Amino acid sequence: MIQNIMKIFRKTIQEIVIQSGTILKTVLFSVTIFILGTAPAYAQGKLTGYVVDEEFNEPLEKAVVTIPGTLISVLTDQQGKYSLNLTGGEYALEVNHPGYFRKFYNISVSSGISTPMFIVKLKANATGRSQQRHITSFENKRQSPQATENLSTWAVAEQTGRQEFNEIFRAIPSVNFLSRGNGFNDSGIGFRGNDPSRTSYTFNGILLNNPETGLTGPSILSGLTDWAGQIQVVTGQASNMHSQTSSGGLINVLSFVPHEKFGVEALAVYGNDGFLKTSATVHTGLSRKGFSSSVQLSRTAGNGMVQNTAFEQYGFFVNIRSILNPRHTLDLNLNGILQQHDRNNPDSINAYNRYGQKYNPEWGYLIEKPMSLSTNFGISPLIGLTHFWQVRQHTQITTQIFAQLNRSAQLYPDGLFNNQPFNNLPRAPEGWLPMDLIAAWNNGLPADGMGAVRQPDENDRFINSVKSGISVLAAINRENRFGLRSVLTHEFSKNLDLSGSIDFEQYHAGHFAAVSDILSAEGYADFSDVNQVSGLNVKTLFQPVFYPSFTSPDKTNYYYESGIQSGGINLGLNYELSRLYFYMEGAASIQNIRRTDHFSYLTTDPDRQTKPVQLPGTRIQSGFRYNLWNYHSIHVKAGYGTYQPLFTVLFPSGNNWKNQEATNEQVFDAEAGYTLLSRKLKVEALVYRSQVTNRSMVRHSNLKPGDSYGLVNGLAELHQGVELKTMCKINRNFQFSLNGTYSNRKYTKDAAAVLYDSGNQATATNDLWLKDVHPANAPQISIFAEAEYRLAHNFYFRINYYRAEQIYALFSLYDFKNLTDRSDFVQWKMPKYDLIGVSGNYLLQVMKKYSINLIFGANNLLDSEFIQESLTNLDVKNIRFSGNRVYNEPGRTWYAGVKFQF
Repeated sequence: MIQNIMKIFRKTIQEIVIQSGTILKTVLFSVTIFILGTAPAYAQGKLTGYVVDEEFNEPLEKAVVTIPGTLISVLTDQQGKYSLNLTGGEYALEVNHPGYFRKFYNISVSSGISTPMFIVKLKANATGRSQQRHITSFENKRQSPQATENLSTWAVAEQTGRQEFNEIFRAIPSVNFLSRGNGFNDSGIGFRGNDPSRTSYTFNGILLNNPETGLTGPSILSGLTDWAGQIQVVTGQASNMHSQTSSGGLINVLSFVPHEKFGVEALAVYGNDGFLKTSATVHTGLSRKGFSSSVQLSRTAGNGMVQNTAFEQYGFFVNIRSILNPRHTLDLNLNGILQQHDRNNPDSINAYNRYGQKYNPEWGYLIEKPMSLSTNFGISPLIGLTHFWQVRQHTQITTQIFAQLNRSAQLYPDGLFNNQPFNNLPRAPEGWLPMDLIAAWNNGLPADGMGAVRQPDENDRFINSVKSGISVLAAINRENRFGLRSVLTHEFSKNLDLSGSIDFEQYHAGHFAAVSDILSAEGYADFSDVNQVSGLNVKTLFQPVFYPSFTSPDKTNYYYESGIQSGGINLGLNYELSRLYFYMEGAASIQNIRRTDHFSYLTTDPDRQTKPVQLPGTRIQSGFRYNLWNYHSIHVKAGYGTYQPLFTVLFPSGNNWKNQEATNEQVFDAEAGYTLLSRKLKVEALVYRSQVTNRSMVRHSNLKPGDSYGLVNGLAELHQGVELKTMCKINRNFQFSLNGTYSNRKYTKDAAAVLYDSGNQATATNDLWLKDVHPANAPQISIFAEAEYRLAHNFYFRINYYRAEQIYALFSLYDFKNLTDRSDFVQWKMPKYDLIGVSGNYLLQVMKKYSINLIFGANNLLDSEFIQESLTNLDVKNIRFSGNRVYNEPGRTWYAGVKFQF
């Protein structure tokens, strides 16, 4: 055993030395050609051919075609085509692509003659890919009449490094990426001016968005980077086999699947600020009885990019596949994340100017130990069982049941000192909170900067509550989701197929607060539950450990349950000719929503539980793609949908009061585009237009004393623009990509904001002159450019540039209150910013069975400081401009790692 390991090690070192020499020779050869301006000319013949995926007959871009033992190699283009100039003679030819079984051929080339080679079909080292695509509504990019982008496993592994999952999509036009101060797991992403709550995420066909908030939980979201085998992004209203996806875009994630052959993968990535990511994956291979499986374990940890934002996460993934017989196959997926991370929160520009670029406002030292007041804990197991049934040759039914059990807790500071809120607490010269002073004041001791000494209660004790004393609470969520999906597909002919699906889902969640730390006080009294007149003396606290208990702590502050039952149907028709692809898709759904409040109502009060609120929704889309000739095509798509309001919009207050004006928002979405896809040039240009009406908005911040929340109903928006994606292959080793968007997104009519107090009584109505005001925190103009150069067969180096501009701040519900003319309103346009990044990877083959992929990269190379998101709207001419509450981005990151496969 040891001798075999030593042989492999010596062989690996020899391969590295040989390949390093190859790189040096190639660099010198390239420099010579560059200086001389031309390459030596010989009497040569040309060998041409195509490389495609054997199962889907799709072209494989960047397959490596090599003459073994020489420096002669070429990559296939977007059409899967390759061309080699060779002197006349006999050759061995190797065709290889990551994730596929390589093939070898003996070929003959004659000088001065072009020799066409047959199509090379590579077989993927994976099972069940076609069935997986079926349940996930994976689109054929070359046919789909809508803006789509595909990312492979290798793109994720090679180019993400330490980046979060959402950051992978920065290169896609019309993306607004919100890193939220780079707190681990806290990023969001929207498309074409929509906020992140309108971006749908699916994983192996399971919709991941929380039906209350529209968002995807940070725990499950971060696991997608490790589990993704293929990712497809649709930036507009997406065609899919779900009845209740949102209107703002779809991120469709397919997990990696078991391999046909036994294999092991190990990954380790190290980065700045103590970042370390490790994972190990084992594929058992396909047995004679049709059984195969994959298992992955991973860990990600680091100190965080800003002050006191450390994180640690463990992930697991199990995929078991069993081919029962030619007609029936079962897939079992079990995956989950266990994580803890200290979050970053926004603060004023003045605070960042004073305390530095990496300032975090919610932490301090308690007895010389750092303590975060904004830590997030979470566990998100997800299980799915899928049955594939080939009823007849042209008919198949896929049925999926799933369960997701999310548990999370978010710490936050609460309480008052001398009738002042937490935000008025003094700070150390470095910006952190003096937790020792807070603990001293809580216990009746003098504390500099906190005013008068705290007085004890009538029992001579220091008892905290929401009105006295500073405490740390935990917002706890316990979410259970169970669902069923079934998809039927029938092929009437080679040109026509029809798909239909049904889905049902049961969602139930309990939400309550618990006390985590009373900071040296003698107890905590809670009077939030009207059923406990004398209040609750809290005894069991929430313990902020890595794997906490989400059930044992006493419930305080609020406690309610939400129940959402949903179901729907979907029908899709696809028609294909040699040059035309046409589809039509429609869906209908219904939601049944209830809210039960345990603290705001007596147990005998019938209003304790709301009556069921039933909300129907519909969606219909159609489009076509027509191939004009050779490499040219056009596409047109249009869709209309009515989408149910979110639970948080329907019940915006802390009780069962219902927003009666919250109705379905209507979205009309259309796009038209032109595509040029040739050997050396790819151009995708399109225009889009999306009209939104009846959109609602809830605000809980930037209000005046006495306001509890504000509502804006009946918003109308217009999102329109042009998008461009290009890629030019300069030569066989160098290619350049340029993506960009120019948009004009705005509100199309005025609205009114109604302000409410804590008793849900309207206190004011403010007119909002929103016509021609821009939606917030989404760049109207963005550019992404990347150059990639290949050295020595498998060494790739990339440098990219990103610019975002015309980013507007979020308007306040009081911005128009004292204006006399519409032109007096000014919406702050945040400064544009530019980012430069690099990445690279080197794939080293060892003994034909082993591969080592070295990866490295850096983002924001120039260490630029910029603002990506603002929660307030104070223009630069305003004397209070530095009071804008923003997320300040912390700066440069880098990473280096290795992935070993055999």
